[in-house]
Amino acid sequence: MKRELMNPMRIRLDKELDDQLNALAVRRGEPKAELCRRLLRQAVAQETAQDTIDPVLVAVRQAMADVLKPVEERLAKINAKTSIAAATGMFMDMQVYKEFGKDARPLYEAARKQAVAFVKQPNDQLMGEADG
Repeated sequence: MKRELMNPMRIRLDKELDDQLNALAVRRGEPKAELCRRLLRQAVAQETAQDTIDPVLVAVRQAMADVLKPVEERLAKINAKTSIAAATGMFMDMQVYKEFGKDARPLYEAARKQAVAFVKQPNDQLMGEADG
């Protein structure tokens, strides 16, 4: 299907770009004018697609942020409560040992090392231990 070319356009090119277009037209075996029209069509299509994607991408990101914000806030609150509960438990343990006249520091250090090792274990190892 041959397009009807009705709108002539004159543009000025620097020598380097003109030489590059001439070389590309020769390599592709097509007239320079047709090469320029094809390259312009590709550039316009690409720019149009980019203009269409950007607003959609912004809208999707905003929608995801709106949906995830309450979840993030809830997780932050749960994390804060967990930290407070853990600290309370640790303080109570230390107080009990202190009231019995024991030095809880060595026990605390040993327990902390075991806790760190436990946290570093992969989930599949943790699940395997629970089953066996």
